[in-house]
Amino acid sequence: MKHLEAFSLGKKFSAPEANEDSLVIIPNRGYAVIDGVTDRNGTRYDGMLSGQFASRTVQAAIEKFILAQGDASQPDLQFSGGRHFIDYLGKAILDRYVANDALDRVTADWKQRGGCTVMAALVIGDRLEIVAVGDSGLRLNEADVLQVLKPLDDVTAILRRETFRFFEARGQDIATCDRLAGDVTWQGTRHQKAGAETADPGVLAEIESGALKACRQHLPDVPAAEIEALVHGGICHAQGDFQNVTGPALAYGGLDGFAVPDQHVETRSYALADIDTIELFSDGYFKLGEGFGVAAWERAFEAVEAEDYHKIGRYMSTKGTTSIALTDDRSYLGIRVR
Repeated sequence: MKHLEAFSLGKKFSAPEANEDSLVIIPNRGYAVIDGVTDRNGTRYDGMLSGQFASRTVQAAIEKFILAQGDASQPDLQFSGGRHFIDYLGKAILDRYVANDALDRVTADWKQRGGCTVMAALVIGDRLEIVAVGDSGLRLNEADVLQVLKPLDDVTAILRRETFRFFEARGQDIATCDRLAGDVTWQGTRHQKAGAETADPGVLAEIESGALKACRQHLPDVPAAEIEALVHGGICHAQGDFQNVTGPALAYGGLDGFAVPDQHVETRSYALADIDTIELFSDGYFKLGEGFGVAAWERAFEAVEAEDYHKIGRYMSTKGTTSIALTDDRSYLGIRVR
């Protein structure tokens, strides 16, 4: 390794320690970016909200795994492919559920589980082995990009955008638009709290109609029933039904302590001699850096914020930047091999 740069920042201005991203940095042996899934209901394990718990658990497991490579006394920790590695990480989370006396409830209810994505780059002999689940990203030699973005997020992002624009057209201030859009995106159109402005049947009917139409235009090949389920149930009540399954068009993968189907495990293998730079990043970066290094990626971040601060335009998202928080945690790890 010739040079390394790393950066990670939590989204909450008043609580940087709540960052759900994690980095693994073991020079010349292995690296990873892990992105914890935002907790849905205040669930805590090991004193952390569930997304941070999953992220830190996987971070520690990867560090242990990397350091065990080549150690004949630890045969179960020797790399034998992406499937083995992801199963090992899932078991690490499952073991922590057991330690927290939570196995029964996480088995019965996906809303109680912690979750995260992972993008790992492991140096195994003269090969660079890439293993990923979820939407954290990788760029090699400033050209070859691997990032599996999930269309499911487009559905909930469109729902948020349509809700934001609905209330904006009614003359609401930006902060109110953002708050109400968040309520609808999180809970869905069929789970709004009674008496809330977002619970008015006429309001919901118009928002729902606009969101469904926009989603059908944006994702014409996705079955209408899947889009409707997400719009009706939102992130809190519907998204988990699409995780780690294989049937739905909107299915996606995530580490949560339970089985991840093969179709959601991404693997790549490269001759280490062909690698000049390795860059790993979480999805808090909506745009790739124009060049290697933290400064280039931060310029890309600033350009996105300047263009689409509220994330209802080109970089639409399930959240936007506000006066108290950025859209998401973000992390970057760049390694110049030679």
